[in-house]
Amino acid sequence: MANATGICKYDNKSFLLVDIPGTYSIMSNSEEEEIARDYICFGKHHCVVIVVDATALERNLNLVYQVMEITKNVVICVNLLDEAKRKGIYIDINKLSSILGIPVVGTIARKKKTLNKLMETILSVCTRAYKM
Repeated sequence: MANATGICKYDNKSFLLVDIPGTYSIMSNSEEEEIARDYICFGKHHCVVIVVDATALERNLNLVYQVMEITKNVVICVNLLDEAKRKGIYIDINKLSSILGIPVVGTIARKKKTLNKLMETILSVCTRAYKM
């Protein structure tokens, strides 16, 4: 199992994006979790973006808290807001951000506007942390 990588350009900056295998914990009970843990703990990253499913948010909170213990440069991307809405689920993005103390961005992957907001937030976190 390997990490998938790609380059994303936004606001005249280039970002190396690394998609690590899906996991719900960095406690290494599986190969996917071991890869995720090793990259988050030892990889040279400026920011960790955790994509969580808006229809099953609680499933990802353990991973969120574990990563927050390792680095403060975390952005939460709450994806599938359209699916959550169809299921009658409402997530208060601002309140979640306030509770966690980190940026939280809601997205619908098919809507570019929501992805632009995510990239703006990532750029902001990286700029603050590393004076890009």
